[in-house]
Amino acid sequence: MIDLSALGWKEAALLALVILAGYMGYALVRLSMLNARRTPEAEQVAPSPPAPVQAPQVDLQAELDMLLDARLAPLMQALETRLDLIEDRLDGVSRRLETVNQLPPVAPQYSEALSLAARGLSAEDIAEQCDMSVGEAELVRTLAQSRGMGDRA
Repeated sequence: MIDLSALGWKEAALLALVILAGYMGYALVRLSMLNARRTPEAEQVAPSPPAPVQAPQVDLQAELDMLLDARLAPLMQALETRLDLIEDRLDGVSRRLETVNQLPPVAPQYSEALSLAARGLSAEDIAEQCDMSVGEAELVRTLAQSRGMGDRA
């Protein structure tokens, strides 16, 4: 005899799965047999298809086009509005880029000082970090402010 106390939850789940699969197979066989019995009867008694009803002639393509236009018109309007907004922003960015390109370049030895001035550091701090005089650092701060990069302090 089988000792059922030695079965774990995995074995119990497997047993339940096998029983369920067997029942599903049995149900499918019964269903196919029932379907096989009904098929010949349905063919013998099948009524003839009804005569097609003559609908009034309507231009379906024109109706579909009209419905499509009605649905797409608001979407197209919204897309055009967004496109105009994007074009305006792009024009603004282009103008800024042209302005930046027209500015004279900064000497490489002053680029770090200019970036520090843009962050708002004092002239003394810039002079100390970049190993330059305080007068040069003040000049760099003034240059950064004139370019709209630094604080207006």
